[in-house]
Amino acid sequence: MNNQFTLNEIYEAYLDCRKNKRNTINALKFEFKLEENLYLLYKDLNNKTYHPNRSICFIILDPKPREIFAADFRDRIVHHLLVREIEEIFEKRFIFDSCSCRKNKGTHFCVKRLKKFIRKVSENYTKKAYYCQLDIFGFFMSIDKKILYNLIKERIKKEEKPEEWKERILWLSKVIIFNDPTENCIFKGDKNLIKLVPDRKSLFKTEKGKGLPIGNYSSQFFANIYLNELDQFVKRELKCKYYVKYVDDFVLLSRSQEELKFWRDEIDKFLHKETKIEIKPKKAEISACRKGN
Repeated sequence: MNNQFTLNEIYEAYLDCRKNKRNTINALKFEFKLEENLYLLYKDLNNKTYHPNRSICFIILDPKPREIFAADFRDRIVHHLLVREIEEIFEKRFIFDSCSCRKNKGTHFCVKRLKKFIRKVSENYTKKAYYCQLDIFGFFMSIDKKILYNLIKERIKKEEKPEEWKERILWLSKVIIFNDPTENCIFKGDKNLIKLVPDRKSLFKTEKGKGLPIGNYSSQFFANIYLNELDQFVKRELKCKYYVKYVDDFVLLSRSQEELKFWRDEIDKFLHKETKIEIKPKKAEISACRKGN
């Protein structure tokens, strides 16, 4: 195994990255001197002199005011490069019903699985069944970077791969995770719109060492790694048979309201202790499953 990132690996990551970004200004600028830019990136990565460029921050209002940080196209390539290197390692450890940023596991898959679980737990609506829908409070802004990095480090260290590979993967993971996109960022659009974004959903208001930028490909993948701890707890410790999750929104189903209440409380304690995140209390109600839900 090559102990460096190869030009071919970087080029493949570039091809992945440009699929949806080819006509953006940053992508066109990068492509104008493609070979030179790929080679410079290759040198920076393998000399460990790579550092992310300034991010672009803007506010979207639909469906709610949200703060988006767009990484430079060059940095997006690096995000794809890292995910390509470690995706298979983590993918085989994710539970089947963890959705979002996974192949063939988008919203349609999630809804289909949930409908199937409702039919099963209610025996095709012939028995009473209940569900508890939970959501994480300010999830992306609550992610603890040290915990995230240690989860990646713990898994990478266990891989039967050369130490040089592990070292460069962990180095790059650290660079991406601990980069602060608010530093010297470029703001696009009406800056006053940032006042509409709740503090708990803004990186500008997040405590040091916490929060990942919404909008980065790597953030979506890191979110799956972070909440895999929850998934494993629900399936292995709580033994919940009917459970499906989309990003940080998840549903548990049972024939027993008391069982759901117990699970809800145990999940709340687990998240607080192990990942330093909390569920939204207002969205933690238990309701009956009804045909048409």
